[in-house]
Amino acid sequence: MNSLSVKKSFLYKTVPALFASGLAFFGLSACGEDPASPETPSPSSDASQIPIESSADIPLSQGELPTSATSSSVQKINSSSSRTPQNPVSSSSKTATASSDEVLSEPKMAVNGACGPKTAIIEKGGMATWTFFRETGDVFDAIMAPFVWTFPELNKTVQGNGMNSVNVSYEEAGTYTATLNADGNTIECTPLQVQGIPITINSCKPNKETANAGEAVTWTVDATSEANIVGYSWSYEGGEVAGSGTTGTITLGSDLHKVNVAPTVTVTNDDKTAQQFLCENTYVINPNKVDYTLVTNSDAIAIPTGEVWVVEIPADASTLVCETKGSINVLINDELLSAEPKIDYFGQSIAAYKGQKVQFLIQTNASTADCKVTPW
Repeated sequence: MNSLSVKKSFLYKTVPALFASGLAFFGLSACGEDPASPETPSPSSDASQIPIESSADIPLSQGELPTSATSSSVQKINSSSSRTPQNPVSSSSKTATASSDEVLSEPKMAVNGACGPKTAIIEKGGMATWTFFRETGDVFDAIMAPFVWTFPELNKTVQGNGMNSVNVSYEEAGTYTATLNADGNTIECTPLQVQGIPITINSCKPNKETANAGEAVTWTVDATSEANIVGYSWSYEGGEVAGSGTTGTITLGSDLHKVNVAPTVTVTNDDKTAQQFLCENTYVINPNKVDYTLVTNSDAIAIPTGEVWVVEIPADASTLVCETKGSINVLINDELLSAEPKIDYFGQSIAAYKGQKVQFLIQTNASTADCKVTPW
């Protein structure tokens, strides 16, 4: 990097040429990648931020969130239908970044932001790309600013003016951190997880597919590895999970209604691999939160199908009538009212449920069904 010669030539260039030259210079500062062509957006929504590549290739079994790694050294996940573990990314074809020989510029405290590994999880023996995401300061400030990257677990420092991205190799599994001093501002980067011997998580299932608010639900995880499994860590964004072994229990909040609840379990082995897994959902209903109230001999109510609702049945009700297009059946408190589905018109006695708040589910291909109750 020849920042001093670039600085000298700035005064002789036109503004468009200067901008193009500055961007090209910045992209070659460390890894030789073009930071103006990201694969995914950077963590900041600031439009002025340098769009450096950032992605999250996470060996998860149910789903992933493209977010920075958390303090548990593995990333959080979003719901997904896939349950096949992904392999961590290996980037051994890259070259490790060395410190620049140039004299560091004086820090101006103009450039600040966030930092973290481009890929939050890699294989042992691979290489990680650590990147800086600018939030304050303009592009020319960032080109000329001093960057000092410190990797405490490796006892390693890499520095250079405009060094917004660096490659670092990792020969041992474990959790690794980094600190970046960008233009005099110290930034703690999100951590990197380096995987060793793999862990396969076969399942993580609740003891109840549906539950009422306030109840306790327990999940059990089944995991295997050629290395010894040494730990299970449970987490849940909505509260606490009781348990540290193969089971984790959540006491459902009393205010939950019509939501899916699932914890995340992180399994570790003695080769320092950490595998995160999103467990299967439990659907939570609050039986005291009424979605629909049926009134005897009143007009029919259009009730959405394929979803459980809390419906209040009047005390004088005797028959439930629902109309829709095609095949239809109704479940109350998980019990089918009819042994066989009806076509277009459903009529069935509900005397056993009168005066109650029940879990009500309409099974049909139509989006809604018009339902009412009669006293006869």
